[in-house]
Amino acid sequence: MSKDQDRVPQSTEIPPQESEAVLTPSVCFTSGVEVEGVHPSRDKPSQPGVAPPGERLVIGQVLSGRYRIERELGEGGMGVVYLARDEQVAGETFAVKVLKEPLDPQALDLLREEVRKTRKLSHPYIVDVHSVNVDGTHLYVLMEYLEGKSLHTLLDEEFGRGMAFSHAWPIIEDVAGALGYAHDHNVIHSDLKPANIFVTTSGRAKLLDFGIARVSRGPLLDKRSGPRALTPPYASCELLEGKEADRRDDIYSFACVIYEMLSGERPFGDLTALEARDVGTRVPPLQVLSHGQNAALGKALAFGREARTSSVEKLLQGLVTTQKPTARPAAIIAAVVALALGYLVADKLWTSRHSVAVQPVVSDARPAPASVVVATFSPPPHSIAVLPFVNLSGDKDQEYFSDGLTEELLDSLSRINELQVAARTSSFFFKGKDVDLGTIARKLNVASVLEGSVRRSGRIIRITAQLNNSATGFHLWSQTYDRNVADVLQLQTEVAAAVANALKVTLLVGDVSSKIELGGTHDPAAFDAYLRGIKTASSSHNAKDVQTAIAAYTDAIGLDANYALAFARRSKAFTLYGDYLATRVEDRKSRFDQAYADAQRAIALEPDLAEGHLALGRYFAIGALDFARANDEYERALALAPGDAQVLREASGFAGNMGRADTSVAAARHAVMLDPLNQHAYLILGTVLFYARQYDEAIGAYQHILALDPDDLEASALIGFAYYNLGKFRSAGESCETKPDNWENEECLALTYEKLGRHADAEAMLAKLKANGDTYAYNYAEITAQWGNSGEALGWLDTALRLRDSGLADMKVNPFLDPLRKQPRFQAIERALNFPD
Repeated sequence: MSKDQDRVPQSTEIPPQESEAVLTPSVCFTSGVEVEGVHPSRDKPSQPGVAPPGERLVIGQVLSGRYRIERELGEGGMGVVYLARDEQVAGETFAVKVLKEPLDPQALDLLREEVRKTRKLSHPYIVDVHSVNVDGTHLYVLMEYLEGKSLHTLLDEEFGRGMAFSHAWPIIEDVAGALGYAHDHNVIHSDLKPANIFVTTSGRAKLLDFGIARVSRGPLLDKRSGPRALTPPYASCELLEGKEADRRDDIYSFACVIYEMLSGERPFGDLTALEARDVGTRVPPLQVLSHGQNAALGKALAFGREARTSSVEKLLQGLVTTQKPTARPAAIIAAVVALALGYLVADKLWTSRHSVAVQPVVSDARPAPASVVVATFSPPPHSIAVLPFVNLSGDKDQEYFSDGLTEELLDSLSRINELQVAARTSSFFFKGKDVDLGTIARKLNVASVLEGSVRRSGRIIRITAQLNNSATGFHLWSQTYDRNVADVLQLQTEVAAAVANALKVTLLVGDVSSKIELGGTHDPAAFDAYLRGIKTASSSHNAKDVQTAIAAYTDAIGLDANYALAFARRSKAFTLYGDYLATRVEDRKSRFDQAYADAQRAIALEPDLAEGHLALGRYFAIGALDFARANDEYERALALAPGDAQVLREASGFAGNMGRADTSVAAARHAVMLDPLNQHAYLILGTVLFYARQYDEAIGAYQHILALDPDDLEASALIGFAYYNLGKFRSAGESCETKPDNWENEECLALTYEKLGRHADAEAMLAKLKANGDTYAYNYAEITAQWGNSGEALGWLDTALRLRDSGLADMKVNPFLDPLRKQPRFQAIERALNFPD
């Protein structure tokens, strides 16, 4: 365990049933169980000495010998929130909530139970809570420190008449992602309101205060405390009547919040749900919504559960499928969120909690004064997303051509260093989806969007392209081209040059053309074969499809022996096959040799082709385990294409393996910025954070993968590995047990079960892995090292070295191998791998 895994000294933590207790902010429990938001506190003079319970802490006071109080942030009915600096981890700050009154044993037991139930809610849009701690007479909660404003304050100060739908929607999406995640874990919020939604200065919305959340199958607290544990204007009839909480109660509250965001008013004015039901009040429709959207919102506001919308996803579907938001005056556009990056329903760009900090959460009664200006949507001026050109040929088999042409145009534009181009995966995320350009632009943080269509009939191609300004919606440029198929390559150059000119990129057209055409071909048949290759390679990584892609690239090279891009792509495909798909040592070597030859040929043809250097770097890092030469190639690729998301991802992953934490994390974040809807971008970000021993942040990145694809097999294991290294073994087990038949989850469970004392289960998991023979030798070394079997672990590392296992690339930074680092045999293997300094 690394020195910063244990965020709070064990001697100060409340140990309910495990040491990983968490509690959400702005929640205070006494014997009566009361929950309130935090409001700004009046200035009070500091007094020397250590404050007893009920009195404020002294500025400069240190809690638990570690957390120095910097200043007071705000006050709630039962607690005071402070900004605190971690004395043991440089640059680390937290919000600390100190309860005003001591807890009696019954209330403390209740607090422990609630903490145990809600600790699983680790999500980028639920505020992080790290621990519950005791220092003398003080009971305090350590939690994430954020900067921004509550939604309540935004509505009160800046949007008294409501937000435009386009501004409200990103917040709605974030809250829905957090709420849906909680419901999936059988946790009900029970007090959703604008004061419990926090909009950070980076444009993200975070859901606060799960302190009164109830596991849906569990009992309510004392019914007498029920009305005090909710906010009546946002509470359903059932909660007001004291019934057990249900996810449909959260949906009712969420609909109240949405209605208020769009209109500035609550759906029933000053009436509670019970009062509105008793007098027969109906929800006034909103002019900014279509008839279908109003119907969806009205269903979520139904007085009875049986008639109410059953899930957050269905509510969102009703709001977005018929979305026809009415535009508001431009003056309103000035102040909600900088929707930096993001994706549908669940999440936007995840960034480290270290870069943000907590303004006081406000109660509905006492809004906080404005202290932070929330930025507007302000993308880089020379930024662009290229959407998949629509295939109008009437032939589904021609889809590869329109997609491939789009991808090549996108890659060509990305070679212009003055442009910031959203990467392929994120641009193609919207293919076939009915999403307006403004939303796409905000999701990808781009100032302009290029869209178009391709119609191919025989040898004649019609391409229509249109460039749109994201902020105004106006066309910057549009053009229709009718050309012979033989001219399609020149047409690609024309379109890219026209786009660069329309964006006022200061380049000579000739310079643009040379960048666009770098490594390309003038043979349309070779280009067509190349497009078939990239279409197949991007759709799957199974053996058949990789072989099909290799065959297509081979056809392209056969038609044009100087096609550098085709050589670079084929090299990558050969490396992929050798690393993941080849089953025999001889076959692996053969594929790697072909990868090396192709990468060398690509660079010989075009020395300044970043794709060629990337392919050679990949071969050296994976196929040859020659890390010094791999380092040179990755650095060259980065110098040639600093704005290419794939180059950034691969260079970041390699730098992380080499122990260059700051460099790797920065590059990974840049890649996510360019490609925010790409699962692999978050995989790389999470992995380099993991190797940098920043496990909490790694978990956040991995959770983005699951938000994009809940069926992903790898993410649950990676989250489990991070929890394991935090010492949260039960959380690790829970994560890995979600998909136990995946080999990475098997490794995770082998590690975790051993720590939990389930030795037979741990051995069974290792046996399942070993059924694959020596394939996972490196992983066996990780497991046995953690089990304390150093001799066996070193033997498996020797086997991995003999097999040239690509996993050895992370040997320098892998925390699972820490028990072996002082062993002479380990150091000898490390020397044999010749890692660069």
